[in-house]
Amino acid sequence: MKAALLYAQEDLRLEEMEAIPLEPYGLRVRILTCGLCGSDQRMFFTGPTPRYINPVILGHEIAGVVTEVGKLAVGYATGDIVTLAPLIPCMICPACSRGYDNLCQQAQVIGCTVHGGMAEYMTIPSQMVLAGGVIHLPGEVDLKAGALTELVGCALHSLEGAGGVGPGDRVLIIGDGPIGLTFLQLAKLMGASYVATSGRRPARRELALELGADEALDATSADLPARFGQSLDQVVVAASNIEVTAEAVQLVRPGGQLLLFSGYTYGTTLPLDINTVHYRELHVHGSIDCTVQDMRRAVGLLPQLQMEQLVTAAFPL
Repeated sequence: MKAALLYAQEDLRLEEMEAIPLEPYGLRVRILTCGLCGSDQRMFFTGPTPRYINPVILGHEIAGVVTEVGKLAVGYATGDIVTLAPLIPCMICPACSRGYDNLCQQAQVIGCTVHGGMAEYMTIPSQMVLAGGVIHLPGEVDLKAGALTELVGCALHSLEGAGGVGPGDRVLIIGDGPIGLTFLQLAKLMGASYVATSGRRPARRELALELGADEALDATSADLPARFGQSLDQVVVAASNIEVTAEAVQLVRPGGQLLLFSGYTYGTTLPLDINTVHYRELHVHGSIDCTVQDMRRAVGLLPQLQMEQLVTAAFPL
């Protein structure tokens, strides 16, 4: 099969390779679409970190069709259209036992510690199938949207972990990339009465309005503290700008939620007046990845979202 193998910084090679042997409970999937995550881009431009196998097939935002079923696998058949959770959890460690399989310390990571979806085929390990991480996609869902299920799962996990969004809530999403626009759609779906985005690109701001934003603010000129004061029920930071993150603390109402979703450069620190958190009873929440259950619920939400609108370009392998 053909696969795009990353060896080092900006060293990506399209090669022929043998498919990984199929395990008894495993599946073979022909890749139909594979999203390009920001983490994939970072690994290409900076080189894979030591946790990555080398060479590695990147890609964890996947939709594909089952072409081969392991002899002991049940519930799947050739021709099934599926998506995959981003992690392969052990399901027996303390984190998994509490339902936090996104924090499994023994987890294998698709496109990192095991080969991902930037190839013609992907061999799904037995543990992924047994953990429930291979999920059927509804027939009416666009395949590009199906590949972006992981974005929905991660945003859903984040919002609910931070206390959720309720009817009448006022929400600001800082960052209007694909994940920010996913947060926007979910916040509106959950009943928020006002959702604004803040971003730098005019095309993204236009798209935010099309997807239901009440306002799409220009981050290069908007004075967020002057505009909102401390009035927002929830502020979602989906941009890796530490200055913006520091400012976001001042936008949350007393008792409100600050959700830190974006990744930052290792070693980044945030000066924080602890009294601000204490006396205003702020709830600061970090979030990473999603659970298998989050992914399954995300698939169920796809027909109510417009994830295919977030795709800006598509390329063959």
